[in-house]
Amino acid sequence: MQNGGMAPNCSDSPPSIAIADTVGLPALSARLRSAVASAGLPLAEPDATLSTLAVLVTTDIVAGLSAKARQAMAIARTCGATHVVLAVGAAASTDRAAFETVCAAFDEFARKLDFSSAVAALIGISAAGAPWDDAAALTAQLAALGRPEPDAGPHRQPAPLSEQFAVHIACIGEQELLPGREYRLRFAGRETTASVNSVKYRLDIDTLRRAPARSLAPDEIGVCTIAVHEPLALDDTSEAGGGARFTLSDLFTDKVVAAGSIDFALRRGMNVHWQPFAVTKETRAQTKRQRPCIVWFTGLSGAGKSTVANLVEGWLALHGRHTYLLDGDNVRHGLNKDLGFTAADRVENVRRVGEVARLFVDAGIIVLCCFISPFRAEREAVRSLVEPGEFIEIHVTAPLDVCEQRDPKGLYAKSRAGRLPNFTGIDSPYEAPERPDLVLDTTSATPSELALRVVALLQDRGVVEAPQEQRAARAEP
Repeated sequence: MQNGGMAPNCSDSPPSIAIADTVGLPALSARLRSAVASAGLPLAEPDATLSTLAVLVTTDIVAGLSAKARQAMAIARTCGATHVVLAVGAAASTDRAAFETVCAAFDEFARKLDFSSAVAALIGISAAGAPWDDAAALTAQLAALGRPEPDAGPHRQPAPLSEQFAVHIACIGEQELLPGREYRLRFAGRETTASVNSVKYRLDIDTLRRAPARSLAPDEIGVCTIAVHEPLALDDTSEAGGGARFTLSDLFTDKVVAAGSIDFALRRGMNVHWQPFAVTKETRAQTKRQRPCIVWFTGLSGAGKSTVANLVEGWLALHGRHTYLLDGDNVRHGLNKDLGFTAADRVENVRRVGEVARLFVDAGIIVLCCFISPFRAEREAVRSLVEPGEFIEIHVTAPLDVCEQRDPKGLYAKSRAGRLPNFTGIDSPYEAPERPDLVLDTTSATPSELALRVVALLQDRGVVEAPQEQRAARAEP
């Protein structure tokens, strides 16, 4: 057995051990589960990365340190595991020299990943057993993980609170990790909302060299910056030994999307503060005699969003309301001219527009937003930017074949011809609102009729007064 000298665990609770089966050998996995149980340690669930101290990666003497084995090691290290075991399954007739060859490749790769210890164990999987079997030694090594180290002395002072961090992260779920999208972050027993500011680069799992990336696909690892809604502090226990571990989960399904370890807090997250102003949103709204809000029109291209929104704004302007209309095509001529139509770009497109819309609401304006905005998560992120009741979601709908027949900009024709990839409704998904404030079917009524329905909704919500109420208010002395 190749022993890298596993260090005892510094946590008060027993660490869990994860098994990453890369070759599908039931006999080998069974022996490893038995070794973990004999060591008195819990076996981790597949996504329980926060409590996993060591990972047991399975392979066989023929596969050696395969691409799948390297991938499992890299993801485990990124998620915070500090110890790794390569369990090499072999028959009784296996030549020990072949195992030494596998060990050399394993040791070199483990050093690149900076594991605290790396152990390779040759485990017999035949009924006859083998005199060279390392199972007993492996059990002893695992048992050492459960023995806490003596207290090394007084703890350091907690680090300052920060809202931004540099992290190593692994995309371990089924969906792509997208910058700008909000996720549920769990860290050190706390839970808050977080988003990836940017992906600095991904790491090639075979070579660990940096490669450019804007997002991370499933099973990819990379270096990112993340921002959290509630400030966090890295204390002395989380900064030591790779313990600053976190997971990112989908806000709707709570499925784990990614996991990683925090490298350090970013100073930019400590030096930015809100500047209070004398004139408030309420004051600005009162001078305009309206309640500011975001009226968000979402739907497929060609559904009729801009047509209806344009009529709504016309009615509001005619009745003295203060408005602004943000349209998907128009903002791509300026603010978002650098963005394409990939999933990552669509997320960033809506994120920027949401921030602009929030500024309009703070100015007391009724802002109408017309965007396909295909992803539910981003629409909900915009909703979270403003106060309850200030985000009104309107689903403008029409069957896909009707939208294609209309095709006012020729985009469906380009997409069908293969000249416009990532087009919503064709080769990119659209997630319809689950509980919109209003649904407008543009095949069942005229645009003018639908616009009046939106106006009626705004009047019911108290965003604007009905015409008779306006006249009564003006007549008051």
